[in-house]
Amino acid sequence: MHAAGLRIVALVAAGLCVTLAIGIFVNARGHGAPVANYAGTPVVPPKAAADAILVDQDGHAARVLDSGARATFLFFGYTHCPDECPLALAMLAKAYRTLPPERAARLRVVFVTVDPQRDTPPVVKRYLAAFDAHFVGLTGTRASLTPVWNAYGVTIDRTTRELSHGDAIYAIDDTAHVLLIYPPSAPAADLAGDAWKLTS
Repeated sequence: MHAAGLRIVALVAAGLCVTLAIGIFVNARGHGAPVANYAGTPVVPPKAAADAILVDQDGHAARVLDSGARATFLFFGYTHCPDECPLALAMLAKAYRTLPPERAARLRVVFVTVDPQRDTPPVVKRYLAAFDAHFVGLTGTRASLTPVWNAYGVTIDRTTRELSHGDAIYAIDDTAHVLLIYPPSAPAADLAGDAWKLTS
């Protein structure tokens, strides 16, 4: 093939690659899918995030999701948790403080209790204040919390009646899709890096 013909083929191939890349990007964003490399484990396909009206640490009605946030980190736990809950919240707090103010303002960190009998709004407020006062703590009745627990795989052991939950931090984007999950021990640097991308 002549040099001119090779250049035309190369240009056509390049054009097809660009078109395909744009199509993938648009399709991914349309379904709330990640379009960049993240430290968290991707949820494939992204799952619609369940919402509900509960009670925050100030005793006011509040939703699990907030349309004003560019991203939400959601974690289920309880204030008497001896290990994984404080570890996860400590990492989230460190990540949150790493972000510049304009990024932090776009991120919502939500703690939902799995122990509503003991975790009243004042108890949740004191507990979260030890990590970061910006965090939102949600509680409520067992009836109001159960649908949320079920939606995110939170359970209580039927045999021992001990508290149990998915032990995951969920990253939710502004299309209300769960994009990523993390273990409670996820490094703050990983959480902060992903939060930076999600709040851009």
